[in-house]
Amino acid sequence: MKNMNMLKNNENKFSNNHVGDFEISSIEKSQFHYSFYPKPSLNSHKKQVDIFEKLEKEFTFLDAKSLKNEVHFQNAFKTPIQRWYPYREGYSQKLVNTFINRLDVKGLVFDPFSGSGTTMLSARNNNLKSYGIDVNPISVLVSRSENEIYIKSDIIEIEKTITNIKHINKSKLIYTTPFNLAEKTFNNEILQSLLQLKENLANIENEKIRNLAFVSWLSIIESVSNFKKEGNGIKYKNRKRTTNGYINIPKEIWEKQVFPLDKFNFVKDKLLEKLQMMLYDIKNNYGSIDEKPIIIENNCLLFDNLFDEDIEFTFFSPPYCNSFDYFEIHKVELWLGDFINSKAQMRILKNKGFRSNMNSLNNKYINYKNDDLETLIHLFDPNKLWSKRIPDVVRGYFDDFNTLLKKLFKQTADSGHVGIVVGNSAYSSVIIPTDVIVANIAKEVGFVVENIYITRHLTTSSQQKKDLDPLKNYLRESIILLKKRK
Repeated sequence: MKNMNMLKNNENKFSNNHVGDFEISSIEKSQFHYSFYPKPSLNSHKKQVDIFEKLEKEFTFLDAKSLKNEVHFQNAFKTPIQRWYPYREGYSQKLVNTFINRLDVKGLVFDPFSGSGTTMLSARNNNLKSYGIDVNPISVLVSRSENEIYIKSDIIEIEKTITNIKHINKSKLIYTTPFNLAEKTFNNEILQSLLQLKENLANIENEKIRNLAFVSWLSIIESVSNFKKEGNGIKYKNRKRTTNGYINIPKEIWEKQVFPLDKFNFVKDKLLEKLQMMLYDIKNNYGSIDEKPIIIENNCLLFDNLFDEDIEFTFFSPPYCNSFDYFEIHKVELWLGDFINSKAQMRILKNKGFRSNMNSLNNKYINYKNDDLETLIHLFDPNKLWSKRIPDVVRGYFDDFNTLLKKLFKQTADSGHVGIVVGNSAYSSVIIPTDVIVANIAKEVGFVVENIYITRHLTTSSQQKKDLDPLKNYLRESIILLKKRK
């Protein structure tokens, strides 16, 4: 594929299309050809491009840069309801609304990776019935709270809860947690404040309000902690980058620089601020839409055992095939929020997920075979892989995708659609073109691949960046739109 920067110089070759409010441009097949390969990686690059061109030749690609800010959570931090919990793996409601409106969806909406509930929020705002499934109990709690129906009496209860929290004073009791990294990830006074407030919230009688308050508590944990979510896990905030590399500021010194003396009221004020913002959203942005989604905590591959209604529109973004362990990213909240209390429970959770990382491999047999995928896997340089199990992660990922798409095809209504937000990934300077592999699986299953929307190009690790430069335009984030024929 030619460098996408050429698109600006070839606007006369595009035919204009529209997806809702977004203008999309179709890309001619001739532009999906890359003719330059640097000598050091000539053989590998040529083999990769040959495979990419073979996989891409039957599909229509649309330049959808206008969607680039909608396929991630950047704008959601400013969006009422979505801003309740900082779920960085999500996408915007505007993105889902665009496809719902364009496809004129009237029936059931489904998201097998519901996350914080964006697809269901969009369905609800369009007065559509929806189902969502997720294996992460935090995601299920957040999406249920965001999609709850709050009436006038609930608003009064939330206001009472806020008043009660204002009157909570620091306790002299010592609170404990089974989380063995608690002392490292928190200042001790802040940890005690969080645990005390959690116990107070647990005593709220109204379950709906208790869950809402608990979501607000979960959402402030990172902001009052010593860690931040970054990459494939958490990093400590006292580790600073300098011109001479990274340095670690001693924990005690860093905490004195960052946190106020009155740490209890610091945490309490954060909680109150979040609850008041949530109350504002409920009062001003919910409208009168009564279609409440059904959100289930379970494995997405079992959805056909959980409901049997025909689905008109499925929209989702699975974990990417990049070895990110999203349970590891959320591990502090999982432990501190008592969703798990042992390493064994954490392992069980990880094994329920899509096989997108080493921790999710669960000895399942791999049924799906793809010769092009195997060729790419055999291009991996074992010396550049940080785990020998990465090839099985890649195989398992697409095996799970094959299972999911087969089940979706059976339960999708005639003329129904499936939209999938995916990102391509890279291992040892070999790109895994998730979008076209998934599109080919969908075609094999029976779907028609209507379009692949290329929304933006992705970055990779500094170690791979130079080697992948000639292939960088294949490292992209896309939306695959499928249709089931009548």
